[in-house]
Amino acid sequence: MGGHLTEMLRIIEALELPEKPLYITYNGNAENVLKEAYFIGNMGKIRNIPWGLIKILVILLKERPKVVISTGAENGMFAIFISKVFLRSKTIYIECSAQVNNPSISGRVCYYFSDLFFVQWRPLLNCYGKRAKYGGNLIFGNL
Repeated sequence: MGGHLTEMLRIIEALELPEKPLYITYNGNAENVLKEAYFIGNMGKIRNIPWGLIKILVILLKERPKVVISTGAENGMFAIFISKVFLRSKTIYIECSAQVNNPSISGRVCYYFSDLFFVQWRPLLNCYGKRAKYGGNLIFGNL
């Protein structure tokens, strides 16, 4: 299980949601942790993006989430974009904890499509505009 999903699981645990969350994540070892999730292929390669976008669009149109939270990577970036543009969902993006001094590509894109945008390291606030907020670190706590 990767870092993005680990961070998301910590967020969901802390939120104590009244409803069961919907997960869209990569195929891989996450199937052992998330029994009821949508699994799609890694879209890190350009040739995988069109099919991945279609899958995410179909999932989101079927589920119609009111709020979409992402901790990054391609799947999350595309889910934020599609949710905001096509469904008018509320969107929350949390920059990955691996990004300490430099913004990620998905963070740079999601900054413009997120209703709430958080960074996990204070130095990263200087890389984004005024809408970015420091939320503490999900893995290490507030350092």
